[in-house]
Amino acid sequence: MKQLTFIFLILFCLQTFAENPLFLKGNVEYTKGNYSNATSLYDSIILNSLESSELYYNLGNCYYQTQDWANAIWYYEKSLKLNPNNEGAIHNLQLTNLRIIDRIEALPKLFYKRWWDNLIGMYTTKTWQTLLIFCIWITLIIQLLNRLKNYQIKYLLASFNTLLLILFCITYSSFQKSNSESQAIIFSSSVIVNSAPTDNSTNLFSLHSGTKIEIIDQIGNWINIKLANGNIGWIKESDCKHLN
Repeated sequence: MKQLTFIFLILFCLQTFAENPLFLKGNVEYTKGNYSNATSLYDSIILNSLESSELYYNLGNCYYQTQDWANAIWYYEKSLKLNPNNEGAIHNLQLTNLRIIDRIEALPKLFYKRWWDNLIGMYTTKTWQTLLIFCIWITLIIQLLNRLKNYQIKYLLASFNTLLLILFCITYSSFQKSNSESQAIIFSSSVIVNSAPTDNSTNLFSLHSGTKIEIIDQIGNWINIKLANGNIGWIKESDCKHLN
């Protein structure tokens, strides 16, 4: 794990949670190597309905240090949902995925699909919404100036209208993805994936702690899952922990 990355985020977090003594105490406990104490302090913040990408990142670091790979992956993933550009979380998630048993190779995507997914994944849905609202206001101001002052700014107005349309499409796609996509992390040490939501159905393959899954359906306490390589099957919901 990159020590410098963690130190940088600690400095950044001091501004974000400057008035939260639990967070500061958690940072101190982490630097002392008291990872269990740090985890308890960070968890106390979450119990108060507060969250941030940095908080989840620090929790991921605590679990990484104690070699609890499933929890580390879960918290790094949570960190990236709040800030997809958290480089520390991206780096440490890659490191942690090398520690788990399962190696899931994602199916290749068409270049335009991959490009679009990367684009909407650059920021959270809230950030895209903010950019969209800002662009709407700028466009309205330009239209108002064009009418009141008779400025010849048709090309500028057309450019912002185009940008507005693009931002709307991105924001809508990001919103749809965040609301329709349900993901989880396997927490059981070993899970048998069945062909149907029953114990006596055919065993398809096995998964292990730390593997990321997509949930596509649920019947009772059984969930229909899909892996990045396209494999599907059924497991019990108690074997995983939801990310959404």
